[in-house]
Amino acid sequence: MGSLQVKFSALVVALLMTACVALAVLATRHERRALEAEVENRGRTLASNLAGAAKEPLLDAGRAFSPELSLDKLIQDVGDRDGVVAVRLLDRDGRVLASTDPGQRGERRESLAGHPQAADGVWVGRLGSRLQVAAPVIHSDVLLGEAQIELDLRLLVDPVVVSNAQQLAAVAVVVVVIGVFAGIGFVALLVGPLRRLRVGVERLAAGDVTVRVPPTSGDEVGELTRAFNEMGDALEQKQKIQQAFGRYVDDYVLNQLLENDTDEKQAGIEREVTILFVDIRQFTRLSEGMNANDVVGLLNECFQLISDLILEAEGTIDKFIGDSVMAYFGAPLPQADHALRAVTAAIEIARAVERRNAQLAAAEDGGVPISIGVGIHTGIVVVGNIGSDRRADFTAIGDAVNVAHRLEKLARPGEILVSEAVQRQARGAARLRFEGERQLSGREEPVHVYSVDLGPLGGAGAEGVAELT
Repeated sequence: MGSLQVKFSALVVALLMTACVALAVLATRHERRALEAEVENRGRTLASNLAGAAKEPLLDAGRAFSPELSLDKLIQDVGDRDGVVAVRLLDRDGRVLASTDPGQRGERRESLAGHPQAADGVWVGRLGSRLQVAAPVIHSDVLLGEAQIELDLRLLVDPVVVSNAQQLAAVAVVVVVIGVFAGIGFVALLVGPLRRLRVGVERLAAGDVTVRVPPTSGDEVGELTRAFNEMGDALEQKQKIQQAFGRYVDDYVLNQLLENDTDEKQAGIEREVTILFVDIRQFTRLSEGMNANDVVGLLNECFQLISDLILEAEGTIDKFIGDSVMAYFGAPLPQADHALRAVTAAIEIARAVERRNAQLAAAEDGGVPISIGVGIHTGIVVVGNIGSDRRADFTAIGDAVNVAHRLEKLARPGEILVSEAVQRQARGAARLRFEGERQLSGREEPVHVYSVDLGPLGGAGAEGVAELT
């Protein structure tokens, strides 16, 4: 973990230094632009004031006496300002009447105030590090001359920028030092929990699913530790289920059993469940003239449709028997509403078959329409392990299975038949019609049989389904 501390500290230093440098550059540029704008405004003011003060002396230049003394005083007053390196006053012909450089007196210079880019009559330009400002001297709309001032930006801007940059550098050093110590302290707090978590991961990767790491905080590391422990619990439970039920092929049964202890369920448990049988009517006749691949394809399509709706209702598919499907609700996990779930699944299956047949009829693509018969009964069965040590089924055994199967045999194509035991739990949630008593094969007492009124496709029957769910 010492390497982690070094890497983290180096990363913190790099990030802080990058951020500080970037902020310093941006701040320096912004400050330089602000200072240069301030110097420009100052130059405009000085030039405008000088031009205004020079009106009277320049008017006197056309009279009998010389104005040089007044102009020199004006030049000297402006030239003594900080950063001003040159001041000149020109007449209307561009001849220098007064200047901070006496050698320029009498020279002719280019007029700047009349430049097209002059704003409000004041022209501002750059010549290297110097800022040039020129303002015309006007009296009664008559041009008398021009006032020119030059300011050195290095004298006015650079000292302030350098001073502030030094202050920013000092602040950056302090921030970096604090960041490094804070980073080292933060990593030190992570070292212990992360080291324990790493050891736990290594043991789990080696196959020890019993390893657990006690969480020591409520932060992200603590959440990660708790997630690791939950993963260990899930893996341990899954390992138990896989060891006990690894020979079963029904993934749904395995997924359901992952949430419960399996020790008592291996020998079988007695429980009230609802058995559902769905049979594809006249499948032998439908498959006549079809090749084997087409028969398998049709059967798989039908089983896929039926299985999906059973699983959506959280039922358990027990087995596929020829062209029939056996499923039950209420096991291996208890379900208080297992009868309602079975009836809901049966109605959805019947409607899905109707929709499939309607689509085939509309498409006219030569598909084979099917019809189903459904039998549902609620009763006590034993759900558990049936078979040998090498091959077994997790299935339901009992008289209730036989009753549901006999009801399915009695059902006409497209009909759902349920027993009175189912009717007692499903009444009020679906429209059931009493069909009378039926003597089922293998039973001495007759069974009261009810049929489920499906209603028109997408019509009132769908409301009954909605009530079930």
